[in-house]
Amino acid sequence: MKDLGEVNKVLDTEIERYRGNGKVRLTHEGYLQKVPQKFNINGDMKSVSAPQAPHFKLRASMFPTTI
Repeated sequence: MKDLGEVNKVLDTEIERYRGNGKVRLTHEGYLQKVPQKFNINGDMKSVSAPQAPHFKLRASMFPTTI
């Protein structure tokens, strides 16, 4: 096993960390550019922002510990 540093991309999800304010940004921009090409979709498409609600906080207790 080898330490490759911080993860930047997982399963076509880009990860950006803002350590100064403790925020994380997840985007699917690369994936969203591949899909229309794959299905030969041409034309203009609108993008929509769907940010996480500011009051919602993720905690380790929200995730299962076993599979």
